[in-house]
Amino acid sequence: MQPEDVFRSANERIAEKAEELGWRFPVPFLCECSDTHCFARLSVTLEEYKEARSHPQRYLAAPGHEVVGAFVIEQDERLAFAEKLSGEP
Repeated sequence: MQPEDVFRSANERIAEKAEELGWRFPVPFLCECSDTHCFARLSVTLEEYKEARSHPQRYLAAPGHEVVGAFVIEQDERLAFAEKLSGEP
């Protein structure tokens, strides 16, 4: 399992708990970059998170952080969406 997939799995559990608790404010998610030593936190609403997850190859990352095998499709000062090409590990 790639580091970004481990971070993504943790974020899925964070989202489940936030939804269970009915959070209405931004949630601190983990950066899903490929750096195993990254400790960046992303402040993302559940709606933004769900939108990212509606694309199975999309990852959330801090701006400037790399997801191996992916390209940045959208970025602002707080968040980047990186997407892997289909079939990429």
